[in-house]
Amino acid sequence: MATDGPVTWDELLAEPFNIHSVTTHNNVVLDAMRDMFDLTDGALNRIMRADHLKLTQTLDEFGIAYSSLAKALVPDHRRKEIALLFDSAVASLSSNGFYGIDVAEAWIAGLPRPRKGVPVNSILRGDILYGTRDEVQAVMDRDVVYHQPFTVIHPSQVYCVYVTNLSKEQASTLISSAAEHPAYVGHADCTDRSVLKEILGRSLANSGLRVGDMMLEGVAEPGETPNGAGLPFEALGFTPRPVLHELFLPFLGYRINSQLTGRNREDNRSALTALSPDAAHLEAPDIWMTPARYGYLQDGKHRDSLEQAGLLTLSQPALEAAVSRLVAQGYLYNLRLNEYGNLLYTALVDVKVEDGRYRTFTIGLKFNSQDKRVELTTFF
Repeated sequence: MATDGPVTWDELLAEPFNIHSVTTHNNVVLDAMRDMFDLTDGALNRIMRADHLKLTQTLDEFGIAYSSLAKALVPDHRRKEIALLFDSAVASLSSNGFYGIDVAEAWIAGLPRPRKGVPVNSILRGDILYGTRDEVQAVMDRDVVYHQPFTVIHPSQVYCVYVTNLSKEQASTLISSAAEHPAYVGHADCTDRSVLKEILGRSLANSGLRVGDMMLEGVAEPGETPNGAGLPFEALGFTPRPVLHELFLPFLGYRINSQLTGRNREDNRSALTALSPDAAHLEAPDIWMTPARYGYLQDGKHRDSLEQAGLLTLSQPALEAAVSRLVAQGYLYNLRLNEYGNLLYTALVDVKVEDGRYRTFTIGLKFNSQDKRVELTTFF
């Protein structure tokens, strides 16, 4: 929407929008504010819509269109999510304990370089904070492609850098660059569901969002200098740019989809509140569809997807019930009001397929604010 002049609430709330994602990961502000001030869903919806507008204005000042960031914020099973694992004990020997800075050049130098378009990647960093030594060792032995032998002494010894939205070639380049550091242990492909991915989802904090040659980072106060960790971004061709935490964390933070118990419920409540105050308590909706939509889903690509998910032979009531259960367990993205006044969103869900692996499907949904029902529109 045009933002050159003041915007009234009526104008803001009536204007079409598209919010890629909302997350409470590493961010208790939304929940705390709602509870502390006993905010209504309508009040929280206005706050979130206003904050999203502030974010788009901030990005505009950097020459970044919010719409261009979708690939960094919404998981895509066709693009790689790679975890680079380092031994912090080894990196600390040559850095007086500043192991995050010590290994930074190795992975920053491996980030995708522009060939066409503007690369966008979410980056999370941190130590493994969950699991016992034996549990972490077993998970790593199963999921990690080791560069060198490694024994876990304590889970927090494992320092991880997690990068999203990579092609196979970009992932290979990133891994090769990281492997030049003596503390590099190995990597894990976290594109699909795994126990290691769940551990990392509970452990890692959002570090930044890379947009071309810029690195967006959250800051606490206006005017604060980004890159407080002192990583060598400038030396490697990247310019850190500050975005207030209250805008960065809910709208630019990346959530590792790892089926965390309870976490998706809080995220989904916040996401649905951003969509509409009337949708705020539909984390587990009863999905419905018209008979015509049910017939439409039995054809073409929808049919293939339903078959792969093991849902093709279900009757319409049984399919509605099955999709309702999946949506309640999934994560919500692409919250939008289109030019026709439709409130739409998508749910990413994991379904166990025939070979025992989990496959991600995207379910398109439409919310009717009049009767507060949710209609199934697509299944891919």
